[in-house]
Amino acid sequence: MLSIVESYMELKKNMGALINKSGYKNAFLAEQIGIPAPTFSVKKQRGNWTENEMKQILTIIQNKKLEDYFFLELMRSEADEPRHPVADLKKEMGW
Repeated sequence: MLSIVESYMELKKNMGALINKSGYKNAFLAEQIGIPAPTFSVKKQRGNWTENEMKQILTIIQNKKLEDYFFLELMRSEADEPRHPVADLKKEMGW
């Protein structure tokens, strides 16, 4: 469950990059989700999106290319994480 929260946090942090990669203009997206363009720009810089705003933006910009980009960034962020074989986990859990 912790990995879900971490993935969400990574998505929220990378929303600005996803928006940039999408090719959509800030003003267009701001209008579509119903917030002023200056507010949108500040949120994009700070990454302080609400869940509803993220959902609305992703509904507009979502495509396979962006999904691949996000997963690549997620994998890069986890590259330094220690890896453990499943056999070790089973042994530790007594399975």
